[in-house]
Amino acid sequence: MQSSSEAMTTDAPPARRVLLLAGCFADAAASIDLAVAVATRTGARLEGVLALDPRAEAAGLVTVGHRGRSGPAPGGEALRLACAADARAFRRHLDVAAARASLRCDFRIGAGMLADLAFELRRPGDTVVLGHRRFLALRGPVVSLDRGAAGPAALLAADLARMLGLRVRLLPVDTLPSDIDLTTASAIVLPGTPPDNPRRLDLLLEAARCPVLLGASEPAPIPPGGHAPGSR
Repeated sequence: MQSSSEAMTTDAPPARRVLLLAGCFADAAASIDLAVAVATRTGARLEGVLALDPRAEAAGLVTVGHRGRSGPAPGGEALRLACAADARAFRRHLDVAAARASLRCDFRIGAGMLADLAFELRRPGDTVVLGHRRFLALRGPVVSLDRGAAGPAALLAADLARMLGLRVRLLPVDTLPSDIDLTTASAIVLPGTPPDNPRRLDLLLEAARCPVLLGASEPAPIPPGGHAPGSR
């Protein structure tokens, strides 16, 4: 007969992750609390990804080697040092925030634009936070684009708004970026099915000037100690 701990190990669901992608430490720092809140909601693993601009790599300014580690390149010493400093700061702040929330966390460096990496790294059940410094220092609403108040993006936005002490604003899923007052939003939450190509996601991120979330593509199981959607 299996012990309860053995049964729990055998029956454990696949690990869920919250991926925090950012192109620099400043964008990551502005989004860490949001990513921690998302991970706390379901007890997911928190994973930070520093996205190195491939245009810099193509220009010979930064090289990315095995396991995603950045290395020196001719003429790119200053940028290499800046990237290394960003990586250290990103990882240090992520580790501290995860430890305070009793979350597991990891960190890596990836080569690619944010939207490309989001499409490449995202697995079923993952939630992705695309980090971005907010355009204005305002405590605006968490904006969700969904088909109704009971949709997963709407529920995630409502929970995050409560956890962060913000308002929530629900808009139809097909709302165009030009029809959203993006300059006052604290974050944008999209459904589990993202825009059909990375370029559209890039355009939304640039227009939003705030963190953009891609909700889990399927409901993540709620582990012991986690919180069911809408329960907080």
